[in-house]
Amino acid sequence: MSTPEYSDAPDASRRLIDFQPGERFENAVFAISDRQMKHANNGTLFLSLTLRDCTGERNARWFSPPADILAQLEGTRLVRVKGRVEIPHPVFGGSFRLESCESIETPDDLSPYLPPLPADHAAHRARFFEVVRAVKSTPLKALLKEIFRLDGEIWKAFETAPAAKGMHHSHRGGLLEHSGEVALLCERVAATLPYLDRDLLIAGALLHDIGKLDEMESDLACGEYTTAGHLVGHVVLGTCTVASAIEKIEDFPIALKHELMHLILSHHGRPEHGAARVPMCAEAMVLSLCDLMSAKAAQCREQMDKGDCDDFTKLYGWDSNQVYFGAMKRTMSQTSENEDFS
Repeated sequence: MSTPEYSDAPDASRRLIDFQPGERFENAVFAISDRQMKHANNGTLFLSLTLRDCTGERNARWFSPPADILAQLEGTRLVRVKGRVEIPHPVFGGSFRLESCESIETPDDLSPYLPPLPADHAAHRARFFEVVRAVKSTPLKALLKEIFRLDGEIWKAFETAPAAKGMHHSHRGGLLEHSGEVALLCERVAATLPYLDRDLLIAGALLHDIGKLDEMESDLACGEYTTAGHLVGHVVLGTCTVASAIEKIEDFPIALKHELMHLILSHHGRPEHGAARVPMCAEAMVLSLCDLMSAKAAQCREQMDKGDCDDFTKLYGWDSNQVYFGAMKRTMSQTSENEDFS
């Protein structure tokens, strides 16, 4: 598709980070997500949505939107909006108050509307393939090469996808980062416990979240759940992806296939946490725990990066009422000082 002709319109090229509270805008262009119709306290109907671009995201509200315009916005990912930035509210924050919202054609270049990949993305990429190359099992190595072919559609989506909608590694490239972390954790455990099947464990780590590619949307809708994500979930979707790829590998051992599928099906540990099976072997237990370690530690780090946590801060998904950040603050401060010194 060609780029829409809106580049000369007021505010069209401005990014979300540029807008200040109290400022009016028109013809501003953003990606949208998380659309929901809601009722205000006084009963007024409004559209709640998230505006997104390469600099971040902001919540927005459009009160009493016309029904015909709402119908036109169905399935829309890129919009031109008019309105104002509200003064920060203790509950709603600095949300955008919209007065109009219209769908526009999606351009070929989506980079202005997508968050950038992390600065260390190349390092995560190199680390991931270093772990892949370390797998010695002939059938597992063949499987990993089949799924993660550099010219394949899976790899193209995998290396830029988020690992979650919001809990941890939810940024673009987060799935690659998280999968590499889990694989390295499993590798360290396997080196400590040599009676584990190292290659099975590492292959399971590299592939455990492959179903996220079918569970969540990509590009402008990055992070939103698909219908398959809602109805099936990434645990089962990933198992299906791996089982399908195994069919392309000649003489892949059936027992190894079932073991690998079990690791993926059980990596959430317990049914109430989304596991399709509970871990039934040592490798599955280790994978589940390493997955949890990566997720929980990243959640703490990401909270620290936001700069809004005290020594004790409540985090969603933790069994404790409060999470202690004192040690992590000290460690990150020392790391920063050492980097400055060098």
